[in-house]
Amino acid sequence: MPDTADQITVTTRRYIEMNPQVVDNIFNQDPLNYYLRETLNESFTGGSLIQEDFLYQGMIGAPYLKGKNFNIAQRQIEQGLQFNLKFSQVSVPFYQEDIQVINKGPLAAVKLIKERVDAAYMTLGANTSLLTYFPSNVLNYTPNINGLAEALNDGSTQSWDGNTYTTYGGLTRATYSPSLNSVPVNVNGPISYNAIDLQYYNAFFGSGTYEPNLLVTTPKGFSYIKSNFQTQQRFQDVNLNFGVGFRGMTFNGATVVAGRYVPGSYLTGSAGAADPIAVQVLTEMTGGAVTAYPTGNISTNGETLWILNARRPFMNYYVSNDGMFGGGFRDFVPAANNTTIVGQVLLAHQITINPRYHIQMYNFTS
Repeated sequence: MPDTADQITVTTRRYIEMNPQVVDNIFNQDPLNYYLRETLNESFTGGSLIQEDFLYQGMIGAPYLKGKNFNIAQRQIEQGLQFNLKFSQVSVPFYQEDIQVINKGPLAAVKLIKERVDAAYMTLGANTSLLTYFPSNVLNYTPNINGLAEALNDGSTQSWDGNTYTTYGGLTRATYSPSLNSVPVNVNGPISYNAIDLQYYNAFFGSGTYEPNLLVTTPKGFSYIKSNFQTQQRFQDVNLNFGVGFRGMTFNGATVVAGRYVPGSYLTGSAGAADPIAVQVLTEMTGGAVTAYPTGNISTNGETLWILNARRPFMNYYVSNDGMFGGGFRDFVPAANNTTIVGQVLLAHQITINPRYHIQMYNFTS
């Protein structure tokens, strides 16, 4: 109000820091999301679904004695996982008065349209990072991609989120056991070198291409691993070099990296009930049924570790090649009865996984 402005306020222009113009105090970089987009991105060119074919049985054969009648019965040894593309959006609404009259010209220290569109892209990336560890095949999460909690399961052992998943990609796991199985590991205590090494080799099916190459954990989990084992020279510092400088450690030739959107004590504790990104995406996706990051099977100070063979064809990240739904922007459209305009950042995507090449470990506490 006019009578509250002193002489300094009236006579002195505001100073706004121009570089950066708006400081990011909310988002976190996520190494797995970045790795999926930059290394495992598959262009989805169209179709009613994605099908990932796999072998689950061998041919019939054995040593024999001369004169033996061979078993020439035909057997099915191939099957296909099927996934639907999933859709995600972040809206960018404005009042036209704000951007066409007020926030314009040389006095607009921060260009509101650019700042909000940039924030929408960062929000979409954060949402995707958070939900990569969630399922689709469970109540309230149907709009989500078929993420790691669902993929890395054996149908009878609970994943970090407290659920078991008897089917994956439209197939019953027990019918194709062990091809579609990855047994979750509830550490429920301190992490040990032997425990990580054992689970690494549970996902090992041959040197090189057939062994894990990426281990993802929380910052606290990373610190536990580094503090406990680096002094034994079993882990060494390394930069994960795929365009940005994520610092990691090597283990059996794989790279260990950390991200705050990985399930662990930060999200499943009080922060998860208050973290605005987690709260917003879960509330919006579930129609208000879930309003805080779920605790699942993770204790108050528990962390998770994801041992992944992040290579094609064992893990693929499909993104539509459409200019709009491939992470593009749908231009602003005016409302019919007021001066609101709104645009959307849109993404059509899906992650597909061959479960046996990956392991989830959760609930390690030191």
